[in-house]
Amino acid sequence: MKAWTDKCAYLNRRGRQWLESASSSEVERILVIRQCAFGDYMATRPFLVELRRLFPQAHITLATVSTYRYAVPEDLIDELFVQDTQGSLGEQWRSLRALPGYDVLFDLADTARSRLLTFMATASIKFGFPYRSLSNRLLYDVGLRRSNYHYEAEILLDFLKVMGHKPRYPLDFALPVHLGAEAEPTIAYFPFASAMDKSLSLDAWRGLIAAAAHELPGYRHVLLEGHKPEENGAFLAEVVAQHANVAIQPRMALDRLAEWMTHVSVLVCGDTGVRNLALATHTPTLGIFFRTLPYRYWPRYENCHEAVFHRDGSMPGKAEILHGLEDLLLRCYSERGPARRSEGGES
Repeated sequence: MKAWTDKCAYLNRRGRQWLESASSSEVERILVIRQCAFGDYMATRPFLVELRRLFPQAHITLATVSTYRYAVPEDLIDELFVQDTQGSLGEQWRSLRALPGYDVLFDLADTARSRLLTFMATASIKFGFPYRSLSNRLLYDVGLRRSNYHYEAEILLDFLKVMGHKPRYPLDFALPVHLGAEAEPTIAYFPFASAMDKSLSLDAWRGLIAAAAHELPGYRHVLLEGHKPEENGAFLAEVVAQHANVAIQPRMALDRLAEWMTHVSVLVCGDTGVRNLALATHTPTLGIFFRTLPYRYWPRYENCHEAVFHRDGSMPGKAEILHGLEDLLLRCYSERGPARRSEGGES
């Protein structure tokens, strides 16, 4: 291989020697450290798909922690290592020491736990993208500068580009793929988020869905319930009673949700794991941002994703979101014509 780096990357002597002498066929064991929630695991899937393409014979182990088990991409790895964070310090230490040696290690997390695991694990070469440059010399042989101004799933692929790999586009998430023009005239909404201030208020969502149901009568408007008890559709009951084209979809298992998402026309939501699942199935999305940096969750290699946000960070209003939704529907489904209700009341 060749070390495909320039001044944008940190590369020490050991890393250069390994890259210039190793062959992909010689790599037998790989450790990928990724300790994250639902949405970030979705963004990790193309990395694991391309990692398998680059090292088809390697045994891939994914390391996580017990608090982040939902949506772990076990279908794309050979082994899962769950770092012990509940036992005594001695037990946690022994769990780290139990790891075998690896040819290649990727730290995709840059957390205190991932750095400890990187330090403890034995590997011929270690990759990471630390936010603090000091970690390069202490932990990694190859350190890449991480940008949050590009879609995260693409950023992770930079590690493989160091080895001259050519990722495929559109990205392959190894999940069901959206039906495109054959999708049902259904608009899905997910009004919840991990932190309340990352999403519109439920009152704002209620007003938005009611207005969308009136202005876009040719579409079915479906609110998705989440897996937490408080992520339910009770707040929308009055709108459901008033509009025949509004419904509530009860919580679904992850595999069923992925398949269901491929049939809807658009998902409207904020920064959530469900949005990342839609991105992973190539389902058109309209993202609403005002607190979260939008660029990290906004793929630009597909024309079916749009983000509504203001330069000053203020919360987008109902009219702006509806306008963005209408434009996106026309862009993705031009054969259907304009979706908005005409002045005469005909759609």
